[in-house]
Amino acid sequence: MAAAWLVIALLYLAGGALLVPPLLLIATAALLRGGRTVLDRLMLATGLLLGLTCLAALVFAVWPWGLHPVTAGGTAATALIVAAAKTGRRPRLPRPGATDAIAGLAVAAVGAVVAWPLLRDGRPGRLALVMEGEDLARHASLFDAIRHAGGYLFQQPEQGRALVYEGMVTYPQGEHLTAALLDGFVRSSATAQGTGAAMFDHYLVFVAGGYLLLAATIIWAAQWIGAGGLSPARMIPLAGGIAALCAFGELLDLVRFGYPSQVLGLAEAVMLLTVLIRPVPRPRQQLLLVAALLAAVGFTYYLYLPPVGLAAILWLMRERRRARAQRIPAAALAIAVTSAVPLAIGVLVAGQAGALLSVGTLRVGREGLAVLFCLVASGLLTGRGRRSRIWRSYALIFVPVAGFAVGMLAVQRLFGAGSGYYANKALFLVLALLLAGTGALALHLPRRPRTVINLRAASVLMAIVALVGGDRPDQLESRTTWLAGAGVDQFAYARAALALTPGRPTVVVGDDPGYESYRLTLFISALQRTSGEMAGATYHVGPINSPDRLDAVIARMPGPVRLLVLSDDARTRAEALRRRHPSTSIEIVTA
Repeated sequence: MAAAWLVIALLYLAGGALLVPPLLLIATAALLRGGRTVLDRLMLATGLLLGLTCLAALVFAVWPWGLHPVTAGGTAATALIVAAAKTGRRPRLPRPGATDAIAGLAVAAVGAVVAWPLLRDGRPGRLALVMEGEDLARHASLFDAIRHAGGYLFQQPEQGRALVYEGMVTYPQGEHLTAALLDGFVRSSATAQGTGAAMFDHYLVFVAGGYLLLAATIIWAAQWIGAGGLSPARMIPLAGGIAALCAFGELLDLVRFGYPSQVLGLAEAVMLLTVLIRPVPRPRQQLLLVAALLAAVGFTYYLYLPPVGLAAILWLMRERRRARAQRIPAAALAIAVTSAVPLAIGVLVAGQAGALLSVGTLRVGREGLAVLFCLVASGLLTGRGRRSRIWRSYALIFVPVAGFAVGMLAVQRLFGAGSGYYANKALFLVLALLLAGTGALALHLPRRPRTVINLRAASVLMAIVALVGGDRPDQLESRTTWLAGAGVDQFAYARAALALTPGRPTVVVGDDPGYESYRLTLFISALQRTSGEMAGATYHVGPINSPDRLDAVIARMPGPVRLLVLSDDARTRAEALRRRHPSTSIEIVTA
């Protein structure tokens, strides 16, 4: 233990703390058992560490060291050493194989599609590209605030309200906490946060990394569930088809519109469902994985906790009957119960249940879901599929996931209006689980394949999957925009936002009906680190397109304000606004 702490401290002092997280991941994977490939071990270790990090973070806001890389890394290393001593296990990893390489290449291809537009046009291009959705501004502010506060904001609400909009203080923060903790290792510093623009660059790395983890999780899940019928030759088209859908399908909308919490929560939920469908062979390790992943989902994106929690209960009932009342370790039970803490805070304290009937533009294509469902079901209905315990488990686990989404859609239809925002988010979990089940297509192929024939057959089937991803023409055009880059206006707005010097809180005045100016104001407040200061004048100030909104915003500003005008007409309106509020110190600047 002393040696582990010394190594971590020396890496921190030498500016190399970035090496600590991958070393801890490899060490965890080496101590776990189960799985035949390196990818299996790494994914199981990732799920375990994500859940335990979310739980350990409850201590970070209480102990005096916050998110310090040395204390966090040293504590994790100590836990691994104790676990190794208690179990008597020696570190051991499987040998890398062909399926590891196939999955790695597929994820790398997705990474190229996601990262290239973010790298191609520099900092202004990155900011312009991700400004399509307003949510990312709030997520970046929350990430920055957790880094500053040293732990969950719901444990320190007064400080949280000073840093971000009050609604984000009770928002599930597992993704932001994990990113903030890793950022300390990246910077080799417990306190350095850089400029607002640098902070945003760092957060975009974690956003892109979360999406790559989602792609890797779905590819791994398809391999883990369908392992019995998937040779390396069959894995090539399977991984390629899933990678194509991750790179160009509807899942990419989660990055474009700025939903990093949902992305990571989706990856964690798929990991959990995967180990419920095909458990690891050691019961106590399986229970610990299930409990840790429940905690990860609950702390990261608790919308998915009800369906995956019900799936876990169904699995437990089935396994207890089969194993004749296998005793559940108290630690696993405590972790599982703790996973509901953010859900309880959000629903009972913050009243977030009322948002479930919100409407929005995010939508999952029903046609693509129907085609994927039919393709997977065709494999499950074969003789081999009906006889397979794994595929029968898949069908059982699919029921609560699909049932939850259908129930959300039904409630939206009865009591809401328009396209259900959260109902469609629930459908994304159905989509991911269907993609993880596409290995069922191999059940149509002979057990002992003639490689060339089976490769062609599987390639055709996966090409069908890739071509029927549920895209509508408008969605396909918008994803092409991701690769093409942001428009001229967005570039201009991004450059103006980055050129502002820190100082007064800034409100944007444009010629649009209101939403574009509001969205740019959110991103500027994140870059200027004034989200908490401006929250009272940004949210709940009447309709965004109201002609009286700017006057209400200025009236609610706590002090001096800067108006960023985007045109000559906007400057005229800003001058008139300043005359109407002579008691407020208003500075007008031009983009």
